Amino acid sequence: MTLLGLGWVNCGADYSRYLPRTSSGRAVTWWTTLGGVLPPLALLVFGVLLNAGDPKLARAAAADPVGALAAELPTWFLVPYLLAAIGGFASGAIMDIYSSGMSMLTLGIPVRRHLAVLLDGALMAFGGWYVLFVSPSFLATFQAFLSVIGVAMAAWTAVFLVEQWRRCHTGFDLTSVRALGWPAVLSLAVATAVGLGLITSGGPHIAPAVGFLLTDGAARGTLGAMNLGVVVALAVAAALYACTASLADRPASGGTR
Repeated sequence: MTLLGLGWVNCGADYSRYLPRTSSGRAVTWWTTLGGVLPPLALLVFGVLLNAGDPKLARAAAADPVGALAAELPTWFLVPYLLAAIGGFASGAIMDIYSSGMSMLTLGIPVRRHLAVLLDGALMAFGGWYVLFVSPSFLATFQAFLSVIGVAMAAWTAVFLVEQWRRCHTGFDLTSVRALGWPAVLSLAVATAVGLGLITSGGPHIAPAVGFLLTDGAARGTLGAMNLGVVVALAVAAALYACTASLADRPASGGTR
């Protein structure tokens, strides 16, 4: 849910920013969804079959997926395999670094565009260094990262969708509103906190900061493994923002209802 869905929500504009204004919104949505779903779905099915057919290789891939799979490939296939793996990582990073740089600028951080990109690149390099040289398990760290990011992204997505619904279904001109947006910030913060309290992590450096709303038994059982905090954060943020958003509606000078 996080990797194939919520992880790309904030990059949605990247798929359409170079298309003509006359492009069909429905076609953009469905073709992007189809192209984003089919390849990972095939890989997920292959991964399930691989895990069942060769548990030893699956355990090795959990610690070092690229290296473990590369060791099992014939020599002639190793170079194209590594090129495809590196190219996939690089293309995803390029798209993410554009969107994250724009997000940093919209927060009001006083840096130039290229400096925002450099800062994002440094953070990405640090994350790669941590996974390769510090983290005891690639899989545990990767899952922990997806869970934590998924909670925050779910809350953000809910606030965004509720705001879009308000723009489409209310007669109030939201472009004339002068507000700090505190309902959105409050909803995001509360939903993220609740969501983090309902997820667990196998990463030793992340586990102490999450799961604080679960009992020890629940954290070790099925409830903890389900990481329902992502779904709960989505619901809590949507409900909270829907109830409080109108409280910040204050017309700016010249604004009309």
